Amino acid sequence: MRIERVTEKRLLHACRKFLSADPLSNILPLGDLYAPLFDVSEVYAAAENARIVGVSSVFHAFSLPTISIGVAHEQVKKALLEKALGTISRDFVTLISLDETSLYRERAKVLLSFTEHQMVLTKPQSLEASVSPAHKAAKKDLEALNRFYVEHESEAWNPIQFGVGPYYVVKQGNEIVSAAGIHILTPQIAQLGNVLTDRAHRRKGYSKACTTALVREVSSSNRIVSLFVRTDNAPAIRMYEQIGFEKHKIIEFLFMRKKPKSIMNRSSD
Repeated sequence: MRIERVTEKRLLHACRKFLSADPLSNILPLGDLYAPLFDVSEVYAAAENARIVGVSSVFHAFSLPTISIGVAHEQVKKALLEKALGTISRDFVTLISLDETSLYRERAKVLLSFTEHQMVLTKPQSLEASVSPAHKAAKKDLEALNRFYVEHESEAWNPIQFGVGPYYVVKQGNEIVSAAGIHILTPQIAQLGNVLTDRAHRRKGYSKACTTALVREVSSSNRIVSLFVRTDNAPAIRMYEQIGFEKHKIIEFLFMRKKPKSIMNRSSD
């Protein structure tokens, strides 16, 4: 098996094709294969006999790198994870299926963990047009949008994401008080994120208005729409269910610190 960094177009397109066979399971590495996320990611492809057998990405736009590995056989995942760990200094973030936990825990120490639902839009017919307080953010709104997320300490925000897909906002005067946007947008799938309302303006339907407007714009007959939400965030889950999302699976969100190589070798013996 050979692992190489994805830099040229032919290999990039082959990796997109490989991951798009299961866009829900592969959403994070698949999203990193499209601009502008690709520009701040290290993507690696594992190949056997000139055939792609696995893809991983290390996303560098947040305070800690995020490691994502697509669906693959266990030995392929192991090789891709070790390659990714070799590119980072110490701490990282990953979002994984529960059955992948042991693979990561053998090679890194858990600093913090919690679970999230991956939810999928299954009832787009529930999105009825109505007068909405949300409007689509324009480029001139980026400074205010960035200020809003920074002031509210949003860990999953970087201004580069504004180039991925649309953001919808609710304003009071010139200030943004609620927003939601697109983390990932490919021909197969759209991932919603950064859904946030200022505490003083909650319970007014602003997050629901922003999310509904987003879904209406990015959904299509052949594009999946999904999102992640913490399993203990009951109000948000109810809101998403009202819009037409259903729970798909539980994933684990891990903040991790990689172990010294000698310890990793003993763990895998």
